[in-house]
Amino acid sequence: MAFAQYLLPALALAGTAFAQCSNSGTLTIASAADASQLASCTTYSGSVAIETGLAYPKDNNGRQQVEVTTVRTITGNLTVTDAINLSRLSFASLRSIGGFELVGLTVMSELSMPELTEVSQLNFTALPALQTLDFGDPGLTKAESVLITNTGLSSLMGINNLKQVDTFNINNNQALQNISLQVTSITNALRIEANDGYQSGLTTSFPLLETATNMTFRNCSSISLPALKNVTEDLGFYGNTFETFFAPNLTSAGGLIFVDNTQLTNISLPQLTAINATYQIANNTELKQVNGFTKLSVVKGALDFSGNFTEVQLPALTQVQGAFNLQTSAKFDCSAFDQLSSNKVIRGKYTCLGMRTRPGGQGTGSGTSGGGDEKSSAGQIFANLPAAVGGTLVLAGLLQIIL
Repeated sequence: MAFAQYLLPALALAGTAFAQCSNSGTLTIASAADASQLASCTTYSGSVAIETGLAYPKDNNGRQQVEVTTVRTITGNLTVTDAINLSRLSFASLRSIGGFELVGLTVMSELSMPELTEVSQLNFTALPALQTLDFGDPGLTKAESVLITNTGLSSLMGINNLKQVDTFNINNNQALQNISLQVTSITNALRIEANDGYQSGLTTSFPLLETATNMTFRNCSSISLPALKNVTEDLGFYGNTFETFFAPNLTSAGGLIFVDNTQLTNISLPQLTAINATYQIANNTELKQVNGFTKLSVVKGALDFSGNFTEVQLPALTQVQGAFNLQTSAKFDCSAFDQLSSNKVIRGKYTCLGMRTRPGGQGTGSGTSGGGDEKSSAGQIFANLPAAVGGTLVLAGLLQIIL
């Protein structure tokens, strides 16, 4: 009986603690009293949301701080949206979260989670005052998806030791100067866009990355992919400022695209043998020679080159299943590709045009050239005739040719 006297209150206390540490809905924190519900929890089974209109005391600048010290795991999501006076958020012991979303926190300048290593989805959007992440060492090592957009971050220290990620999207962070990630594979998509490092450009490095599904790079000043072997969908470079691109171990890609990289002078992919979709090089104004694809054998989509290059070498090419379009503003010898078209190495529509005033992409080919010959898919040579004024001059010219 005495045992029961002590057991029943203990069970009641445990039940109360369990109820505090579990919620089928969402625990909303609007005050310090709400946050104290997590004080007895090491694991909170449910989601936590910090209220937009916090009732926390304000400092002399009207700013608020939220600190939670004990909880280590939140199985659901941690969400903070539009808490416009929140300047500091700290979860001192938190190691794992389901989803982590910070959106519209315009004055938050400090985010402290020194034990955090794992999240399912991370979404940081519109955090203009946040310049650094205090995620400790090693920091975040595992995530399914990461989205960081429109923040004040100058580096990604705290997530740069990620070993595992499915989707990684970093865009429109104007102060961001460097991304260096230790992942070996990206199973969904990598997108790095419009992060200009205060106009000096963003440097990116993925020294261990071997496989990816889809990769897009925009507005980068350098890109390093020394271990990359395979990209199953598109590998695309748009509007970057790097001068050279070298991927020494890349053997295959879905699509391969270089567009509007205005300072690009050299592309070297010495082990690349197959492109399984579109192969496009367009409007890279400093790229005069395309000769770094010595082993490329098969292009299963279209080959679409336009620019002002003087030389294109594809010595191992055995098959282009789609259309072949090559247009340049420079004088260009199409004879090697004419032969490939005749031999049915190029199976789709064939266009090779030099001395173009406006070199165009696939589907263009009409219009005037800047002088010299234009060779079309049928191999004809079209000479530019001066414009004639009046039908008599045209007729006389034709008669002269006939006679």
